[in-house]
Amino acid sequence: MKEKPVRIAAVVIALVYIGIQGFQAYVFAQFPSPATPKEELMQGFHPLHLTRSWLMLFAMFGLLFLYLVICSLAAKVNRFWAQLSFSGVFIFLFLEIMLRSIELFYTQQYLPEQALKSNEQALIGIIDKMQTFQTMQASLYFPLIFSALIAYVILFFLFAGGEKVNRLIRFVMAVNILRSLWRLLSDYCKISWLQGNLYNRIYFAMVVILFGLTALWLFKKKENENAFI
Repeated sequence: MKEKPVRIAAVVIALVYIGIQGFQAYVFAQFPSPATPKEELMQGFHPLHLTRSWLMLFAMFGLLFLYLVICSLAAKVNRFWAQLSFSGVFIFLFLEIMLRSIELFYTQQYLPEQALKSNEQALIGIIDKMQTFQTMQASLYFPLIFSALIAYVILFFLFAGGEKVNRLIRFVMAVNILRSLWRLLSDYCKISWLQGNLYNRIYFAMVVILFGLTALWLFKKKENENAFI
């Protein structure tokens, strides 16, 4: 397979992902922070939130292709380490797809539908199920983020040489390493000065910068005559 059409497809996916994240930021801005667990449960059932979750679920499959392209380019430097990095990305995205599927079909659709037909006593059990999933979700984010961190570190070093344009993807991976460490240290090591809402406030800006630079790198990277993927 020729390299350029595949790279262009990956560029499109990176730009579409920015758009989806922009829509997600818009949706979150439309709703106040839920005051009660019941309000949180029913908020997820809103059409805007359901649309956001559908788009983010499909986006994970797009990211799988995007990172397959990135790791395939890295394989031209070292196939073993590139395959190892893709394994980390695959674990990360596989867990994301599983968690987002459960969130969408179970906590945003099934549980709210049951809540609408339930009395107050049954509602307590439904809310407990939602909160149990949220606890499990937070626990599974540790292997999710850690596997992605390993992939970012490998890709950072694999693109150390070669074209000057590789500085773009190395910058992207360096920031990904730092934000992954931020999440791990704040959420699981409970380092207080890394906690708070700063990460959430700058999250969308980071998405625009990181995926914008990734798209630019894929577009500017020189064509390789060898077969691709």
